[in-house]
Amino acid sequence: MESRLKDRLGPMVAEMLERYDEPQTLDWVYALWQSDRESDYTAFARTARYAAGQLREIGVQDVEIVPCPADGRTRMQAWTMPLAWEADEATLRLVEPQRELICDRKSEPLSCCMWSEPTPPNGVRGPLAIVDDPKAVTPEQRRKLRGSFILTSLSGRGPMKVFAREVGALAVISSHVFHADRHPDALGWSNGWSDAADGWAQKASDCRMTGFQVTASTSQRLREMVAAGRVMLEAKVTGRLGKGTLPVVTGVLPGETDEEVLLVGHLYEIGVLDNASGCAAMIEAMRLMASMPRPRRRVRILLTSECYGTYAFYTIRGELLKRTVAGLNLDCVGEVETPERPAQYHRTSEASPAAVDTLVRWAMKLAESVEGTLPARELTHSLSDNAMCDPAAGVPTVCFMKAPYHWHTNMDDWSCLDPSAMRRATAAVAAAVRWLAEAGPEEGNALAEATVAAALADFPEAGDLSPERRAFFLDRWRARVLWTARLGAGEAEAVAARLPALDPASLVRPEDGGQEEHSTVPVRKFWGAPTFDNVPPKDRDGFDDPRWRMPYVTACYWADGVRSVAEIAALVRTEFDQPMGDLLRFFRVLERGGMVELRRK
Repeated sequence: MESRLKDRLGPMVAEMLERYDEPQTLDWVYALWQSDRESDYTAFARTARYAAGQLREIGVQDVEIVPCPADGRTRMQAWTMPLAWEADEATLRLVEPQRELICDRKSEPLSCCMWSEPTPPNGVRGPLAIVDDPKAVTPEQRRKLRGSFILTSLSGRGPMKVFAREVGALAVISSHVFHADRHPDALGWSNGWSDAADGWAQKASDCRMTGFQVTASTSQRLREMVAAGRVMLEAKVTGRLGKGTLPVVTGVLPGETDEEVLLVGHLYEIGVLDNASGCAAMIEAMRLMASMPRPRRRVRILLTSECYGTYAFYTIRGELLKRTVAGLNLDCVGEVETPERPAQYHRTSEASPAAVDTLVRWAMKLAESVEGTLPARELTHSLSDNAMCDPAAGVPTVCFMKAPYHWHTNMDDWSCLDPSAMRRATAAVAAAVRWLAEAGPEEGNALAEATVAAALADFPEAGDLSPERRAFFLDRWRARVLWTARLGAGEAEAVAARLPALDPASLVRPEDGGQEEHSTVPVRKFWGAPTFDNVPPKDRDGFDDPRWRMPYVTACYWADGVRSVAEIAALVRTEFDQPMGDLLRFFRVLERGGMVELRRK
């Protein structure tokens, strides 16, 4: 059953591997990394111009840089767009008991937090104080912190930033780094400056504060100085924080129809792997396809700002969603593959599944011929620039995403990149996208057959899942088979009949809610991941921001304006194997933020 798919996809993968231009692809990785590691909106504009120019050179048509608002106020679906930040000089100096340059953005851009508030033109000077637990600071100690620099082991964003602002501190200096056990003296990247611990970019309503990042060893040395006596620092940050634009780069390879296949990934982060690698792989995939005969569908590339640019682009140009058959999202590829950390990708959502999952599985398998690569790991749906998986948007998108070992640190550098892994990922992605662009009824039928085979192999009767969960997932794979009709598969329904259908109402249990949950229907006013950008902390009813919490994101996907809260809770509970008894409270929080309307059934 799978041979029909392999017969066409296999030669396509082989062709992409043969024609892959490694020196050019690695040049793109390096150029994007060097531009984006400066990590402000001046760098973003420069990177966008460079990427657009490269796309034009390789034959991509209708290339444009789309300006999206960066005013800290405009809402794109449930997301509030960030403020623009332009940074010039940013230095932190020790002036007592000795003179020493601690941070200098020109030599290490990560040493200044993104959205750091500019200082007065002549800079600021004050004593250094240590605060690792703001809640333990007494009122008297708070008064003494006015005009000081605060050194902390906590993240400088969120509550620490708000605390520093409240006490009148001059700046926050943080040694926080994710996964410190992996790289104890790495320099962390602070790419968020929200007032909320679980927020992200700085909005117009967030307080302002100057921020620096130091390594753990620098922090320890400063702490020892404080223990020995008075420590004085000086800081100077020049630049601008205010309204601007966030550039998104797009272009197309023409097709015979106006249907599209999407290749999307984010620019504007500081790592070789995250995500210069993904963007370079996308550009090379477009180059590989540009010289091929015009396919049935056109291929669109979208080089974006993670989440913010994608929501903005498809909100501004919503008509493109209806024309887009499917997509692939590249967010970090090219890391050395090991048994513990192989290449990986995330499937489409169970709320809107598609057989693109099967296609990508086979493309990656067929590209295992590249020396040094291993079988790829397939994971459940997760989010980067693939929120169009939401059935309300309607673009099933597989996401290649694996946070690098040195994620969001200065160690995500050239030494992390493996040319063989880059070659394998690029060829597999190019082949899968090209296959989707060409696919008609015959290819759709082949994909339907392969998807049934994958479902029966993945969910055997003697497997570990409960009967209820097995029935749920088989039904979702049945939906994947039915999706092939979008490609013209005339056999989709007959092939899907080999998998059992499930009545979602049969999943509802008493733990999914009482009368109120059964009689309340959430009607969404957005697509994609929900956020609490417009919900003050006092109105969140104890919930964390949901944008990265997949059970709550998935609950929104299932909220189609017809299902009750209880029905949604049953679907999410079955998928994630966890109770969702607080779902009505969650939707009420979204209602306070103007994101849903709760109606009576």
